[in-house]
Amino acid sequence: MKNILILSLCVLAIVGCRKKKDTLVEITVKNASSQIISGANVKLLTLPPYEPNSTPILELEGTTDINGVIRFNFNDVYHLGQAGVAVLNILVKKGDLEGTGIIKVEQEKTSKKVVLVL
Repeated sequence: MKNILILSLCVLAIVGCRKKKDTLVEITVKNASSQIISGANVKLLTLPPYEPNSTPILELEGTTDINGVIRFNFNDVYHLGQAGVAVLNILVKKGDLEGTGIIKVEQEKTSKKVVLVL
């Protein structure tokens, strides 16, 4: 009986302690001809609901690489057991070209979006 209890506790400890997977966002920027755009400025942000002129709650910014891709890591934002992560606005600018989009960040997945700049 004692051995069964110890074995049960060990199994629960192993099953209950899982490692958190990465929560990532990958944005690819292309032009109207579907050509990749490197060096584009990409902002991810969320605004409080019903307050369009307010300060963003979350704002991340970066530049696309030579493949027209930028990746954002949300491991510090998402915690195990949390229901959902975020729905973010995407703002992209490269010279006179601009594009927008929306992305839903899903926990422990790579959420991908292609944004066209026109």
